[in-house]
Amino acid sequence: MRYRNMVFLGLAPAALLGAMPAQAQADFTGAGEESELDCNGGAASIEGASNVMTITGACTSLTITGAGNRVTIDLAKVSRIRVVGASNEIYWRAPGTAKPRLSVQGAGNRISRAR
Repeated sequence: MRYRNMVFLGLAPAALLGAMPAQAQADFTGAGEESELDCNGGAASIEGASNVMTITGACTSLTITGAGNRVTIDLAKVSRIRVVGASNEIYWRAPGTAKPRLSVQGAGNRISRAR
């Protein structure tokens, strides 16, 4: 009897983990590319230089590492943007009056609400 209970308890956490939804994520690495991504309500990450990106899907976060990227992104109501690099341009949209939390390291980066 104890053996069955132990097996059941051992399988319960695995069953719960299997039922959890996967975290959506959109990653891009490259240089001089033009591309579209859908983060599907998760995180977006861009690594590289001189890319032109359009990202949809109510992203919860955007991380850019690089220089000279131009990114237009749809953000969730609660979101953050992190930039490490120089001369990146980020244009964001968010519901209502929501604004992303910003963390910017580097020179010449511009981050503004898309018009």
